[in-house]
Amino acid sequence: MLIFETRRLWLLPTLVCTLFLGACTPTAEHNAAALVPVQSPNDDREYRYLELDNKLKVLLISDPDTKKGAAALDVYVGSAQNPVDRAGLAHFLEHMLFLGTDKYPDAAEYEEFITEHGGSRNAYTAFEHTNYFFDIKHTSLEPALDRFAQFFIAPRFDAQYVDREVNAVEAEYQLGLKTDGRRNLDVLREVVNPEHPFSILGVGTKDTLADRADAPIRESLLAFYDRYYSANLMTLVVLGQESLDELEAIVRPMFGAVPNKERQVERIEQPLYLPQTLPSLVYIRPEASQRQLQLSFPMPDYSDHFRRKSLEFVAHLIGHEGEGSLLSLLKSKGWAETLGTGAGLRYRGGSAFGINITLTEQGMVQREQVLYAVFQYIEMLDLAGPSEQLYREEGQIAGIQFRFRESGDPIGYVAGLANDLHQLPPAEVLRGNLLMDEFTPEEIKAITREHLRPEQALITVIGKEVPVDRQSEFYFTEYSVTPAPADSAWLAVASDDIDASLHLPAPNAFIAEDVSLRPLPEQLPELPQLLRDSGNLKLWYRQDDEFRIPKGALYTNFRSPVVNSTVEQAAAVQLYVGLLTDAVNEFAYPAQLAGLNFSLYRHARGISLKVSGYNDKQLVLLQQIVEAIAGADLDTDRFTNIRDDLVRNLENVKTRRPFSQAIGAARQLLVSGEYSEPALIAELQDMTPQQVQAMADQFWADVQADVLLHGNYSEQAIAGVEQALSPLLTNGQPRPPAALEVVRLQPGDNFVHPVAVEHDDSVVFWYRQGPDNGWGSRAMTSLSGQITKSGFFQQLRTEQQLGYVVSALYWPQYDVPALGFVIQSPSASAPQVAVAIDAFLEGTLSGEQAITAEQFERHKLALINEIQQPHKNLWEESEYFWSEIAKRDLDFDGREQWVAAVESIEFDAWQAWFQTHMVDSSAAVLFTTAGRWGEVPDGQVIDSPEALRSQRESFLVD
Repeated sequence: MLIFETRRLWLLPTLVCTLFLGACTPTAEHNAAALVPVQSPNDDREYRYLELDNKLKVLLISDPDTKKGAAALDVYVGSAQNPVDRAGLAHFLEHMLFLGTDKYPDAAEYEEFITEHGGSRNAYTAFEHTNYFFDIKHTSLEPALDRFAQFFIAPRFDAQYVDREVNAVEAEYQLGLKTDGRRNLDVLREVVNPEHPFSILGVGTKDTLADRADAPIRESLLAFYDRYYSANLMTLVVLGQESLDELEAIVRPMFGAVPNKERQVERIEQPLYLPQTLPSLVYIRPEASQRQLQLSFPMPDYSDHFRRKSLEFVAHLIGHEGEGSLLSLLKSKGWAETLGTGAGLRYRGGSAFGINITLTEQGMVQREQVLYAVFQYIEMLDLAGPSEQLYREEGQIAGIQFRFRESGDPIGYVAGLANDLHQLPPAEVLRGNLLMDEFTPEEIKAITREHLRPEQALITVIGKEVPVDRQSEFYFTEYSVTPAPADSAWLAVASDDIDASLHLPAPNAFIAEDVSLRPLPEQLPELPQLLRDSGNLKLWYRQDDEFRIPKGALYTNFRSPVVNSTVEQAAAVQLYVGLLTDAVNEFAYPAQLAGLNFSLYRHARGISLKVSGYNDKQLVLLQQIVEAIAGADLDTDRFTNIRDDLVRNLENVKTRRPFSQAIGAARQLLVSGEYSEPALIAELQDMTPQQVQAMADQFWADVQADVLLHGNYSEQAIAGVEQALSPLLTNGQPRPPAALEVVRLQPGDNFVHPVAVEHDDSVVFWYRQGPDNGWGSRAMTSLSGQITKSGFFQQLRTEQQLGYVVSALYWPQYDVPALGFVIQSPSASAPQVAVAIDAFLEGTLSGEQAITAEQFERHKLALINEIQQPHKNLWEESEYFWSEIAKRDLDFDGREQWVAAVESIEFDAWQAWFQTHMVDSSAAVLFTTAGRWGEVPDGQVIDSPEALRSQRESFLVD
């Protein structure tokens, strides 16, 4: 479950329908009221919108090819509705709703049912929305929906779980105490108008949710549920294999029983900021090493103007990264690294527009000049006036995106649509977010001229050295607030003093023009074919015949032994990739806007360059990127800033959540080529352009390239790709990359690796390795992960309340199988957590919580269904082919081998395997942080990778 303080099943109904078909088939009257939303020509699913008699809005989606059903219900209520004296109540209700209903009173029943049938579930509380969602094996959608519907009909809110879930909310609150995003929001909460609901804490704590003599928390919970959980404030989206009529026959009786209390939620009339407090400067001292300049402007509510997207258009212009942009100017001055824009908060009654700039060290010193440049750019926009050509261009890009929209995960799709049903007309719910066809120059002009004014700005400066004089109430963030000095130059930018380099973006040359589909040959291989195999280039090609969109994946992996053999190499390659990415960003940014994406990143065997999207202009972009790489001048003014930014990001790993740091430490200990942040920082501190260039020369001298061309390509495209890549490839015989290594633990290993983390919570990440990396071991280990994840969460989180972060997961490293059990606890020491994990594992095979043969078979089918999930879009299939190429599994049959190995497992064989390898003599390393207790579990302490590798051999992975 997540809390965002701003803003990123049963067979009885089927039996009844069979016996009394007329009562459950949608009536003519119902169908007459149904509506079919406008959908993408590339979308072959069927849709039906309808409103139930109780005014619950429903969108049904029939997808005969889906292997998973999914549903989401969004309540148009969130932390904005928290009572003043009950901060976090909406979020607390979200937690409680999962814990039993009158029809299904067992608090564990929903979680167990979803997991055993191959699904997942979650929820989040935002400022104005609470969204509940799940997915599941398609054959189990109906009984899952029955359980889901009961949340909104007859939840129990059992008193025995109230105190436990208050502890869970407190653990979630504690989890964010060192997280700068939460800490900064706590300051903003105190700075906004105290009459605005944003001033109330969203997540909640044990104190805000404590029983009071006049108001026990359970009574407050019941009152909130009664006040706001009404069918007329809800939207439901259901996706399944069933026909629309079948889905409607399922949904109407189930969700028609949700009470309609005819509730209304008032618009927020209070201004977000009191006018007399602006312009203001807020200074925040962060936990992480960072330098940020943030501007926030109060805005009207533009949510009804979804066809205009005037605010989004202005955000696009200010946030542009191409030539002539604000970011380009700031980078040329050495003042900024990144810039982002957008509406950070939207609600019924208003919104806030934000500009967020990551500053360099010099930019922090010159922040007054940075502010001046921001308002210069806004003044330039106002003087230039709204450009209809640029607006239509953005609308064209959005229209192409909608025309060729692709399928994604059902669970994310339904959750997003359930939210959108509150914001968009039903006819436009599929298209509305990509509809931009009402150019309204007067509205655009009003945004730049009336709202993005310096005198209406809340300016936040975040840095280690800023002046502070107080602490925020809940997250103890040090900050200060002061009126902006009246003589600040940025308050009075003159129209005749705009920097000459600032101008509107040029027309986007990367917008796809040829969106035709290449004809398919009569004989089309099902798998990628190796069509080029020279000493330095291997190229696999497959023309897509399934998704049939004018897009493709052009992936290149430059493999080299000079990448991770030493920490110096790893640091230099990482810096080199950062320099190259920066060098190509300005000319590649328009391509990304047009749906032509690229990424450049370091990995264990080299550097990967991925170009994907519309294939029309792909070769042009590839040629430009290769030319920039081949001719890169590393000794530039940007070198120091990019190196310092990389160092800062590595330093900030220590501010990540403790469990995340423990998992990172596990990779560093177990996997070759993974180095600690302090070791990388030590190499980077004084690294020179000459050192990076020397590494780059060695890297390219030994490069061999793997290439995948997958999508809307003909074979004629191969020659163009070869020619484009040729400047980076030598004619010699390159050395192969070194094999990857994962430490091979021995049965009975009981290593403990302490991780130094500055946090009061304890953490245990218990890594338990499979006995080998064959398919049998992978199958046993992954099935064990599927079997344990539900019970682990339910027992150690819901029942024992050991922490908010509680998870059991399959955690292979380079196909060396393992299970990972992770708990971050604010209430128990690491030794206590370790004892609880051991007890759980022992109880998996015996006692009240033991897995039965029937449960085993359900989990087995669930895992097989998950492995066999068809690729939902071209990119999923491309990534699968790419991963198989990287592993040299060139038969592309990894999923089939995995499924066959899982299918062969019998219950008694799994029990014996689990008892031996996960309980009696596991091969394990326990990664732990001591927290405020200062204790770690017993075991042989290993304090470095070298200490472990001196005692154990390794798995070698090609």
